[in-house]
Amino acid sequence: MPPRKLQSVLGELSSRMRESRRLANYAREWSLHKNKSGRPFISEKRRDSIIELAFLRAFLAWEAFLEKSFLLYLAGKVPPRGRMPKRYYFPPSHKMAMEWLSEGREYAKWADAGNVGKRATRFFQDGHPFTSVLRSNQTALADANTIRNMIAHESSNTRQKFEKIARRELSTLPLNRTAGAFLGTTVPTSSPPVSFLESYVSKLESCAKQIIPL
Repeated sequence: MPPRKLQSVLGELSSRMRESRRLANYAREWSLHKNKSGRPFISEKRRDSIIELAFLRAFLAWEAFLEKSFLLYLAGKVPPRGRMPKRYYFPPSHKMAMEWLSEGREYAKWADAGNVGKRATRFFQDGHPFTSVLRSNQTALADANTIRNMIAHESSNTRQKFEKIARRELSTLPLNRTAGAFLGTTVPTSSPPVSFLESYVSKLESCAKQIIPL
């Protein structure tokens, strides 16, 4: 498999991130534009729900990217730029590689960047190219995973973790206390101003481009 196969994985991620951004932008526009009766096309509650969906789609794309790039590197593929990681294991087939990564479970999990980084150290020397990238962006990736969990399956535990992030970033909670309201809020220190959704999506893309350097 030539280097362009790894590059295509990165291209697929970028495409899905663009789609997520478009979806969030449409939600914001629909909530601002008014119909003939003077009401917004969609309510703020619906806007925030769509923004949550946009973020969830972006994070799922990130998980898929980690799995596909990990398997390609484990198969001995070379990135468009940089060196091929030194492997400790040499799977004879894609199916066998999947079984090794799942470690007896039905499938491997990719949401927790810390666990992915530890997994990489077992399969590649120094965990290259995953571990250093994931560790250096640990806080942002952990926050993104917490928000992903808040959207996907809210519980008292995930809510507490989400509210901790919101208080740290905003010193308060969004009025309606939803992940969508938080993601649609502008990052206080950003210049030019960007939303938290854009901040997290950009971070995921940046990490991906370090894992597969072009």
